[in-house]
Amino acid sequence: MSTQKNSTALQPDFSRSLAFTLAAAIMLIPANLLPILTSDTGGVSRIDTIYSGILGLFESGLWPLALIVAAASLLIPFIKLGGLVVLMLAARRGPSPHARRLTRLYAVLDFIGRWSMLDVFLVAFLTSAVRFGALSTIRPGAGIVAFAAAVVLTILATHAFDPRTLWLQPHRSSTTPSQ
Repeated sequence: MSTQKNSTALQPDFSRSLAFTLAAAIMLIPANLLPILTSDTGGVSRIDTIYSGILGLFESGLWPLALIVAAASLLIPFIKLGGLVVLMLAARRGPSPHARRLTRLYAVLDFIGRWSMLDVFLVAFLTSAVRFGALSTIRPGAGIVAFAAAVVLTILATHAFDPRTLWLQPHRSSTTPSQ
């Protein structure tokens, strides 16, 4: 019994990181489908999802901002999820000649994670800055809450993953002598 307890203690545990990653992936569905912003300007109401907001920015001639929002809202979350899956699979297999590159991938994922909050800050800024009473109003939608949850969950998933496991030898319980 003690051998079994010791063998599981030496194996990398990805359950927390995997749970956060799966939860983030699930939250990205409503984040991309639900409205993130509702604006009323001069009697014209507009409801935007992430995708329609990016298209609206392009159509308004704000293509640099549209590219930044597209990268922060679409690319980064999905790259982060894919990167986390790659890291967990690689660590589960044990050390590889690519451990150094995988460790760099972890550092990059850790760094870019907080930049996905750009959308949340943009909606918060617009909501607080655009207060013209009857002329214009902006209200955050449920999609931005789901998006913020997805971003926080990817950050938690990254922090729950231990990059040292990329360098560990996989533990084989069948080779451990029983006592």
